[in-house]
Amino acid sequence: MRSQIALILTLSVASLHGQTPTPAAVKKSAPAAPAAATAAPKAAVKTAQKTAANPLGKIIQMIEMKLPESAVLSAIQGAGKLNPTPDDYIKLKQAGASDAVFAALTGAPAAAAPTSAPARVAAPAPAAAPSINTDFSTLSCSKPVANSKRVLAIDEFDYGTVTTAVAAIFGTQVNVGKGILALFTKRLAQDGKYRIVERQKLQKVLSEQDLGASNRVKQGTNAKIGRVIGADAILMGTITVFGTDTRNNRVNAGAATGGRLGGVLGGISVGKKSDKAIVEISYRLIDAESSEVIAVGEARGESKRTSNGFGVAGFKGGAGGAGGADMSSSNFLETVIGEATVDCVNKLAEIANSKEQQIAPKSSEVEAKIAEIAGNKIYLAAGGNDGVQQCDRFEVSRIIKEIKDPSTGEVLDLQVEKVGELMVMEVRDKISIAYFNGSSMPKVGYVAKRIN
Repeated sequence: MRSQIALILTLSVASLHGQTPTPAAVKKSAPAAPAAATAAPKAAVKTAQKTAANPLGKIIQMIEMKLPESAVLSAIQGAGKLNPTPDDYIKLKQAGASDAVFAALTGAPAAAAPTSAPARVAAPAPAAAPSINTDFSTLSCSKPVANSKRVLAIDEFDYGTVTTAVAAIFGTQVNVGKGILALFTKRLAQDGKYRIVERQKLQKVLSEQDLGASNRVKQGTNAKIGRVIGADAILMGTITVFGTDTRNNRVNAGAATGGRLGGVLGGISVGKKSDKAIVEISYRLIDAESSEVIAVGEARGESKRTSNGFGVAGFKGGAGGAGGADMSSSNFLETVIGEATVDCVNKLAEIANSKEQQIAPKSSEVEAKIAEIAGNKIYLAAGGNDGVQQCDRFEVSRIIKEIKDPSTGEVLDLQVEKVGELMVMEVRDKISIAYFNGSSMPKVGYVAKRIN
């Protein structure tokens, strides 16, 4: 500094005297400049040495230079115990230190630096939305074998055209329609071709269910309310001949004269010659859903023996006042009219069995909505009363739009979009518990339709 001041003074004096400084004077003063220039590098070196002596300062410098965070974390681990002060934390924050750096500083081990830099710890991924998808192949499910038998309802046979002959043969009015129905139902059930449903005493079944639903019956012993099985077809019949066939024999159908077993009985000649007993039924097999006639025809039965009279006035199974008769009892079956009745019933059963494949089975569609979702269980608003069985599978759909009648507001159809399927694992009377598998989460109110 003194040399610089001396130079300036020398130049100023020379200027005042009109003299130009000599190069020697300038040259003599020049060596002072390099000394000043080297002062700054010496300060920088001193600062660097001080920073190197402070590992935390080095780390702050690395952060300021925006070096990779993995390198900063590695330096922290290799620096040993740093014990940063509050001022150090402020400097770190000002330098732009991350949360991972602060965590490493507060919990840095005192061990030596590792031989290799650790892999960067990835931030935890956000929690995924819970899934209720179930792999159906993991479920232990054995679907009951479907009963492929057709369901047949048998109507009581009409006997209005043979009431006179019936009264003549039994000695009183007997409902032979019920008697033949009982024989025919038993015979058809033994063959096992059909599932036969009761219709004549249906009201008794419904009354028993209603009584079971009341509080007047001990719980556990009551009849549960269920749905009566629908029939695929109905067999109806009319008894057209019961005794002898006057149409073929052309016997005069005159008025009754005298005794019950001789002469003319209700227009049937039974005493003038020996005849075989004949029973004939005209039948109709009708589709229960469409009312379409599937088949019509006649079943004709004859006795093996002949007789001058078919009267069975001593028949113990008979009842007055158009009551029913136990026509399956041995004392009736041993008579010639009993032989003809059994032969007619057997032939009608053979005909009915041969028509089984002509009867179309009714599809049992089940459609219901999701009532509740609890964990991975789906509660479906349909159960055993609706025909749902274990291992049934349903197609689940989101309702896009309801198609309604503009006048009444009645829902005519639904526009839906499939979201997955259900497999039923538990069935109760009015509800089923199932598991879901699909592309998106189902919701309460989605519709489910059985697909198998």
